[in-house]
Amino acid sequence: MTISLLCLISVAYSQQGKLQAVTGTISFVTPQNIYVKFQSTEGINQGDTLFYDNNGTAQPGVIAKYISSQSCAGPRLGTLQLKVGDRMFALVKADKITAPQPEASGSQKDTSSTAGNTPNVGMSNESSFRTNFPTSRFYGNLSGNSYSNFSNFTSTPDIQRWSYTLTMNAENIEGSSFYFSNYSNLSYLNTDLPSMKANIFNNLKIYDLSFGYKTNDYDTWFGRHINYFVSNIGPVDGLQMEKRLGNYWIGGIAGSRPDYYNMTFNIRYAEVGAYLSRVDTMSNGTMQNTFGVFEQMNDLMTDRRFIYLQHTSNPIPSLSFFASTEMDLFKLENSKSVNDFSLTSLYVSAQFAPSSRISFSLSYDARRNVIYYQTFGSQLDSILQSELRHGVHLWMSWRPVNLIVANVNLGYSYQPGDIIPSRNVNASLTETEIPLVLVSATVSYNKIISSYLNGTIYGVQFMKYVPFNFTSLSLGYQRISYNFGGTANSLLVQNIATAEASMRVIGQLFFNAYYQGTFSHQTTYGTLLGGFSLRF
Repeated sequence: MTISLLCLISVAYSQQGKLQAVTGTISFVTPQNIYVKFQSTEGINQGDTLFYDNNGTAQPGVIAKYISSQSCAGPRLGTLQLKVGDRMFALVKADKITAPQPEASGSQKDTSSTAGNTPNVGMSNESSFRTNFPTSRFYGNLSGNSYSNFSNFTSTPDIQRWSYTLTMNAENIEGSSFYFSNYSNLSYLNTDLPSMKANIFNNLKIYDLSFGYKTNDYDTWFGRHINYFVSNIGPVDGLQMEKRLGNYWIGGIAGSRPDYYNMTFNIRYAEVGAYLSRVDTMSNGTMQNTFGVFEQMNDLMTDRRFIYLQHTSNPIPSLSFFASTEMDLFKLENSKSVNDFSLTSLYVSAQFAPSSRISFSLSYDARRNVIYYQTFGSQLDSILQSELRHGVHLWMSWRPVNLIVANVNLGYSYQPGDIIPSRNVNASLTETEIPLVLVSATVSYNKIISSYLNGTIYGVQFMKYVPFNFTSLSLGYQRISYNFGGTANSLLVQNIATAEASMRVIGQLFFNAYYQGTFSHQTTYGTLLGGFSLRF
């Protein structure tokens, strides 16, 4: 087990003509995404697992969500504490590995390892993740899951839920500059079947269905598409265009928002907007600034008008900043339109990793409910009473020795009217490889204090990874103690046991199973999940 696993997997699978390991290095870490730099990402598909080389033992580390020619980024898997400089590897088909293509004259260089340092999921720097593959690629993932919830509490009915997700991406179709992307989900209960026959869109949600035309200097998307320069506005049904002018990207959006209730196309919710983004090279990194103005309507009447600002930078390799804000420019007072300038949201974060053994993250978040004056006109009285909510979070990860990782996460949030601010402390200690048994073990502690809750959670989790058939097994236990009112009758104590297994069945077909049992004084709740994932 301590033989160099990378060499072992590479030899074993390349001899069969199937899979080969491609190594990379973590270039940046945020609370939501891990960024991995490769010499080339040929053969790595969206949804693939990137594995962590833990002193010869492979462990699943990252799901590849964003892919450029030399970088991947995505959320972490499990409890691994990944750091800048850690080695990762992907398993790709050997016939997909080719020598890196020379960069075309005047093309934009890949800066994904530094420019895409956004802490929000789905808000990566699009300019840093532009794919420029010389040949066509088609890839995707089909997954299905069954959720069964049951309890011994007679007033709580047992629930059976089914969920299917399909993602498809086609790049440089037939060697052209045309692209296609799709992300859809069908989710329903057994009791939903009659209504599904009448209107399937009550359960089928299409989040992305678009055709694109992309070059080094020009992008056009038509259909339902999320623009990562301004992803906070969500998916747009219509036309989106971008043009590069030197260091600038200028873009425009014309279309409509999906229906609020079932995500279907609804021309009533028209919206238009424009944005300007500039990417600059710093002495040791990059900086991007984006400014956008948007008008969202309901039956051609202003629903919301706002500006959006976004900033990312990393002045030195170990330090990065991210900031975004939205400011509303319109409101209704006594049914009359009034120009306004009010802060809707502000998010600022800094990431500092002076070494591969220690890293810090500090963020500040302030936001209030977004108000759509026409769409939610009948609810304005309650919405307008919402105050600006503030939150501060501090995260630290420390690896004193190679196999020990400690994490501490502190949170503080408040808004006017709170009796006391909300506070939470989350700490964990992980032994990534217990000698002899080669099992990962994590103990955790979480303390939550708010105006209505005083709670404590203790937990322990064990995980075993078997690399040759890509199987992972985990067992966990948590004890939860919640006090909702300060009296003995308001005390809730629960014991939660979890078990999880995942494995590769054959080829790119994977299977997973999960069980969670929640046990309290008089009631028992259980959840069973079984599912599959097929990558193509």
